[in-house]
Amino acid sequence: MQPARARSLIERSLRGDRDAFGALVAEHRDRVFGFACRMLGDREQALDAAQETFVKAWGGLDGFDRTRRFEPWLFAIAANVCTDMLRRHRPALSLDAEEAADPPAPEADSPETALEDQGLARALRGLSEIERMTVLLKHVRGFTYEEIAQVTGLPVGTLKSHAHRGRRRLAERLAGSGDDDGLQTDR
Repeated sequence: MQPARARSLIERSLRGDRDAFGALVAEHRDRVFGFACRMLGDREQALDAAQETFVKAWGGLDGFDRTRRFEPWLFAIAANVCTDMLRRHRPALSLDAEEAADPPAPEADSPETALEDQGLARALRGLSEIERMTVLLKHVRGFTYEEIAQVTGLPVGTLKSHAHRGRRRLAERLAGSGDDDGLQTDR
């Protein structure tokens, strides 16, 4: 169920109100950018992906099913944009791997948080695209498996397998720091 404010903004946007859509963008841009940054591992590509996500959302808003929540629909667009960008722009090998390895974290509050985010970003890059997407949507965005199924088009059971495998691989990668980032298994 949509919150009343979101429902109102969506209805106004569907009638062509660009200011209402601008409010939806303002409400979701940081989360979409953070998701794209973690999916792509590159701040500039993430900025492009977030912008492309909102352009596609505006263009496809008439296809939005108003009986569903807006955020999973928006993140389905973001996930598709990021996946397309990953396929188009396979990362080139950098001569300075450390410089290229850690984009600045979009939501860092302190140097310690930035370092933790960089470690997490490095660990996330070791996951497959679907594992990364599933872990991010489930454990960072808090989506249900049913909502992730709407985003990815995959069955819930398959997503649970990807989430389990992704969490396990992520925990292994983070084990050197003794931090599993609080990811819990879902049974």
